[in-house]
Amino acid sequence: MTEDVRYRPANVGDVAAIQRVADDAWHAAYDDILGEDTVEAMLDEWYGDDAIEAGVEHEAQDFFVAAVDGEVVGYVHAGPHPPRRVHQVYRLYVDPEHWREGIARNLLAEVEQALYDRDVTAYEAEVLADNDRAVAFYEAVGFEQVDEQETDFKGTRAAEYVFQKRL
Repeated sequence: MTEDVRYRPANVGDVAAIQRVADDAWHAAYDDILGEDTVEAMLDEWYGDDAIEAGVEHEAQDFFVAAVDGEVVGYVHAGPHPPRRVHQVYRLYVDPEHWREGIARNLLAEVEQALYDRDVTAYEAEVLADNDRAVAFYEAVGFEQVDEQETDFKGTRAAEYVFQKRL
């Protein structure tokens, strides 16, 4: 089915579609881990119009979408992560109706090419330790766990793995 998917840089016209995918994917992935109220609070904080537009327009960041018949069904956003002096995947989500179609893998390929073009030699992703699907995904696409940390999500603490991949 992925042959019908088009991958392209995101633009400000994609904001509402990115927010819709985020809402569906976050609830499917995290309600059982963080709780629905925490998920809603995080979506409100991290997925406001200004936050998405800033990522799309930032010259040091790369933001791509996957679209099927013109409808955004996934996205990836990566850029510098100064506290760790590396680049990082900030967001990588696919509409749950399109999970297991290779879309996330192809979105990562778009980011990897963009990072390679920026002379980046490695990048990271932070993944909730209890998100078995995401942990398996990152391991399957060549990431290795390099650290573990405790993160506060609006008062809900959760373990996260830090994965790294060399380009």
